[in-house]
Amino acid sequence: MATATATNARLISEVERIVLTRVAAGKLVLPTMPAVATKCLEIIRNPDFNFKRLVEPVESEPLLATMLLRAASSAANGNSVSSVDRAISRLGAARLKTLLLEYASHAVFKSTDKRIAAASKAIWDHSVVVAYLSRDIAALTGNSDGDACYLAGLLHDIGKPVVAAMLLDAEKNLARGAPSWLDLDVWTSTIETTHRKVGVAIATEWKLPEEITAGIRDCSDYDSANRGAVCNMVRLANALAKREGYTTGPIDADDVDAMIMVGRSLLGADEDIITRLATSLKTRLASA
Repeated sequence: MATATATNARLISEVERIVLTRVAAGKLVLPTMPAVATKCLEIIRNPDFNFKRLVEPVESEPLLATMLLRAASSAANGNSVSSVDRAISRLGAARLKTLLLEYASHAVFKSTDKRIAAASKAIWDHSVVVAYLSRDIAALTGNSDGDACYLAGLLHDIGKPVVAAMLLDAEKNLARGAPSWLDLDVWTSTIETTHRKVGVAIATEWKLPEEITAGIRDCSDYDSANRGAVCNMVRLANALAKREGYTTGPIDADDVDAMIMVGRSLLGADEDIITRLATSLKTRLASA
């Protein structure tokens, strides 16, 4: 048993080194943003932006069109919006940017491999919950940029499926039909220790705003010098999501409770309100 543990520790260390070396050298294959999202974001960023130019690319991608129609209908207090052009006009540029990045990030979590697809589904659900809570906490504590907090929460674990896919490819290329050389401990530990830098690399590749990139990079700890920092919202939201069972692996309940206590104190968040936000997660996730 001790020998197996030592072997795993060496393997984890070596695999981590390979992943991080590739990230540092810019040699890790990163997911590109879907073409339709890239085109739409370019249109929105144009100083001469016209909503009508978005209609054709959005209608070419049914999933994105459906997503925008649902969001626009929700914004209209449930009154159905049936055309893409009306949906785009109703949502406005800022909300459209958020939805386009949400659409792009969801694509990263998809895989034809059953192992990665199952793991990615749990990560995506966790990420959506963290996104909701990050935006709620931002509103509750007076942070003005709820959309940035939402996107940072949604993307805080985006490196995980990318690392998982890389490990699977390595396993297929090296094993050549032999029994799996990646057991669960190696798989989990490598993803946990490397995904943050991969997530930052993706954010850089996608040219995301610095506050969102910082929210991904720094959410492993609280920033006491800047209480309103996006990373603080994501950090507290992440702990709350884990406490409510939205996690992708084993957790230390005492550590999670400590993170929540420190976060509430730092942000001045009322415990009863935070608890009410957390208890509504199941319904909100189902509607998403």
